[in-house]
Amino acid sequence: MSTPDELIVEVSENVLADVDPVAEEGEPHPIWSTMVELGWPHVGLAEPVGGPGGSLADLCALVSATARRGIGVPLLEMSLSCWVLQEPLEDLVVFARSPQWVPWGRCAERLLVVPERGEPHLVDLRAPGVSVRPGSNLAAEPRDAVHVDDRAAVTRASPAFDPELVGARAALLNSAALLGAARGALELTRQHVQQRHQFGKPLLALPPVANSLAEVRAELVAAEAALERAVQVHQQRAEHAPAATAVAKISAARTATAVARTAHQLHGAMGVTREHRLHLVTRRLWAWRDEHGSERSWARWLGSTAERSGEHAVWDVLTSRV
Repeated sequence: MSTPDELIVEVSENVLADVDPVAEEGEPHPIWSTMVELGWPHVGLAEPVGGPGGSLADLCALVSATARRGIGVPLLEMSLSCWVLQEPLEDLVVFARSPQWVPWGRCAERLLVVPERGEPHLVDLRAPGVSVRPGSNLAAEPRDAVHVDDRAAVTRASPAFDPELVGARAALLNSAALLGAARGALELTRQHVQQRHQFGKPLLALPPVANSLAEVRAELVAAEAALERAVQVHQQRAEHAPAATAVAKISAARTATAVARTAHQLHGAMGVTREHRLHLVTRRLWAWRDEHGSERSWARWLGSTAERSGEHAVWDVLTSRV
């Protein structure tokens, strides 16, 4: 089993337990400085390169715990940059596949671009010849466009990683974030239907309500199992990581859609108010499910792989012991 270290889980619970998730739009949540001080973006970096060690499962647990509470920080992007460059970075370096879509670009010092084709490179976002045009996703998180007028602001990066594997790791962490946010939405919904009464009994006592919650919880547990297996594959059989990631991302995206829909149905009008915490997780579910490859794009990739390799070969990859 590839499960996170119990101490990692305990620390994340202690750090995030009483944090108010509401923060100024367009800026990392104030808890980000504490995360950096504790070395969260560096988890998974080996000690020989200056990292704290830890596993990919540990990092996924931190990403998931943060998303579960609806806290907006560039943990996924920063941790990817550290892993690709194999160093514990001091400044905020965010990861993107294209300079036209840069998470947290306006807040970062540097941008690491790892395109699907071509060489990876670093962009100094504070250089005179670089401009950042603000944009945002559905969760009001920065998704900016970077334009470079002076090529002196760009330097070649030399990571010894296959771009496909980098993309798979990005999608894996995105899946962990999706399932964390989905679990947060499910927890808020369960609390709501336990506390709200109708006809003299909690909403949860009504069979249609209980059945809806049970269905999405079962879907969430299945998606979490797919994520756990994908983490194991990344750590032990990297050549099969993209296929395992495809299953995890497809499952996570479908779960995100189902959980967000059910959560808002059971909250009713209360669920769409700015004062209620539900939107802090459901808006992220809607935004993140299409980032780092949508459900459809990963399904197409999996189908193309099956067409090339044969369905039996793909089935063996997806179901064999790790």
